[in-house]
Amino acid sequence: MSSEALEGSAPPRLVTTAETDDGDQFAAHLTRSLAPLRVRPLVDGTFHSSVRSAAAGEVQVSVVSGSPCVLTRGPELFDPGDPALLTVALLREGRAGVTQDGRHCLLGPGDLVNYVTSRPYEVTFWEPYEAVVVTVPVAALGSHADALAERTAVAVGTECGPRDVVGALFEGLAAKVDACTLGAASRSKEYLADAIVSLVIAELVDIAPQGAGDDLADRVLAHCLASLSDPGLTVESVARAHGVSVRYLHKVLAATGNTLSAWIRRQRLERVCRDLVDESLHGRTAAAIAARWGITDTEHLSRALKAEFGMTAGEIRRSGRWDRGGPRPLRT
Repeated sequence: MSSEALEGSAPPRLVTTAETDDGDQFAAHLTRSLAPLRVRPLVDGTFHSSVRSAAAGEVQVSVVSGSPCVLTRGPELFDPGDPALLTVALLREGRAGVTQDGRHCLLGPGDLVNYVTSRPYEVTFWEPYEAVVVTVPVAALGSHADALAERTAVAVGTECGPRDVVGALFEGLAAKVDACTLGAASRSKEYLADAIVSLVIAELVDIAPQGAGDDLADRVLAHCLASLSDPGLTVESVARAHGVSVRYLHKVLAATGNTLSAWIRRQRLERVCRDLVDESLHGRTAAAIAARWGITDTEHLSRALKAEFGMTAGEIRRSGRWDRGGPRPLRT
């Protein structure tokens, strides 16, 4: 583990960096950069995490990455002296879910989400991830604070439309975070902070508020991602868990372009691939890895992997990599 605040005779850099293989230490780093949190790793193999943070006025920019885990801010972590912060996150890699105020949303690469540190929330990263996280004092949002607070845990795409400006800004902040310095240019950091706050307000305040019942598709998929290791996970069991019919469930998920059973199968196979290339799990058989993800019939495992990703279990393990975009040969 390394943790350092970079200083010297040159203009001091407002950057802190930390890497650790321990969930509790990762939580401590996040507490300093974001807010007091608990971290629960979701991997059997080696856990790893990294945080890089820089300040621009009252705005903090962090690039957070690591192994699958759950970040939880519960009532027991609240302190009256903690500042209320609006957190806006851009997911760059992986898939994640955010829960706050009775809402739940799923995020893919390029999606934005916001949540506030003054109320309980949970962020789940189901696979290795990287996110750009910007925190803004709620007090800096003025009259827009209440409006933004009603739009927590709502995924916002940045692939097109005006919000691609926000996505581009966050990508640019991530690229520059390591070079952030103080000194003669400190006033420019204040202007940058004002610009970030203004852009966040301009592009996020008009998101339609969501009620707790408006996100069934996201809640269903999050339930499935959390239950992939259960061999009893089926379309029928998911419908029962959410109090709806199988027919209605298929209707809700029609926008995904695939059946729920096929989606579950794909998610399980992706995780089998990820574990096959994990060096810390090389002592486990492919059958044991498949069972870990709810696949009990391993007779056709290699055939299924070949159909989805263009390689058998043995080929994936020997190559040490796999291509999620399959089925086709891996790019070199």
